[in-house]
Amino acid sequence: MRKLSAVVCSLSLALAAFSGCTVPETPEEPIDYSKFPHYVDPEQAVYRFDFEQMVTPYFTGNVIYNETVMLVEEDGVISGKLQYAPIRILSVRDYTWRNEYPSTDYTVEGNVIRMNAGGSLPYLTAENLQGQNIPAPYREVTSITNVETDWILMGASVYTEGSLIYGHQISVSYVYDVRDLRLEEFASYESSGYPALKEKLNAGEDVKIVVIGDSVAEGCSSSAHFNREPFMENWADQTARGLNEAYEGNITVQNVAVGGTQSEWGAAAAQVNQIVAGAPDLVIVHFGINDAGSNITPGSYQDNMEKLVVDVQARLPDCEFMLIKAFTPNTANYNPDQLRKYWVKLDTIAEEFDGVYTLDMYTLSQTMLTQKKYMDVTGNGINHVNDYSSRLYTMNILSALVKY
Repeated sequence: MRKLSAVVCSLSLALAAFSGCTVPETPEEPIDYSKFPHYVDPEQAVYRFDFEQMVTPYFTGNVIYNETVMLVEEDGVISGKLQYAPIRILSVRDYTWRNEYPSTDYTVEGNVIRMNAGGSLPYLTAENLQGQNIPAPYREVTSITNVETDWILMGASVYTEGSLIYGHQISVSYVYDVRDLRLEEFASYESSGYPALKEKLNAGEDVKIVVIGDSVAEGCSSSAHFNREPFMENWADQTARGLNEAYEGNITVQNVAVGGTQSEWGAAAAQVNQIVAGAPDLVIVHFGINDAGSNITPGSYQDNMEKLVVDVQARLPDCEFMLIKAFTPNTANYNPDQLRKYWVKLDTIAEEFDGVYTLDMYTLSQTMLTQKKYMDVTGNGINHVNDYSSRLYTMNILSALVKY
């Protein structure tokens, strides 16, 4: 039947061509603009990047600002990929967001951006990403003493907090087709939960939030953490500012996250006491990456996360929880099956306890990496988000808590 259908289709095309008729194209799916309150006329879009553009969920509109891409030279071609195929490029800049590259430096075809001959965009080679032939001043070490220049080869991956990674990422702003979105992968106000918190927010009451977790929650690899351009604050601080701009009450965010920690640390009495002392309305929890790195069993991970929830709610029964499924670390260094098992455990906890909900950064990061490479969106090559992927945390948290 498949062969017969192909023959019929070919005959139909041939007859249409012979008769001078045009075979009709499949019409594009119409856009439901009510889902995209920040949609703009593609021809009227301009590059503008203040705090509003930095944190407003891009999936509520049709413009992405400063998506990061690392161009890599392979077989004589210097290129990288954007998440979506641009309708219009608004700007291509360096990591500081200040310096713009001329359009003559690059060509965009589909979602691929290529550097033209003579272009000045930064790039690395495929060999560099394997730790080979990396130029000075970068130096391979066994223990980092100079954050800017030192790198370590971890397995097949380069680890560094220096400009070897962030300095070779460009920032691309562009208009995209919202029909390319998988909206179900992003947080939404309507389906996120947090009824008690939203009631207080909408009533203009003061709200307290505590963030606990690992280095990603602490804000490591955000540029402000290392006091370098563009000095972008971490997603916890951005969330506080975004909520304060959206609501009349005073929203405070206390960040007690510590880099290198695991769920067992988070569930310990000292951390529970610290959380309870802050009397939060919401606790945002981000553990899992370091647990996976130490091969903590999914059962133990669940026990620790559940203990944290139970012990806090025993003393603060109205406190709600946001359990974050982390943005993926480098799968060359971490087992994705282990992480997925952790996220199932978080779903189980959310189903069993009142006031507990999940925020899924993992699925959208996996979808992103079907197009992009991990070095496009990492701050250290191993497990830290960069300024752009940190902004994705802010966008999704705000989308869960703000009705745009």
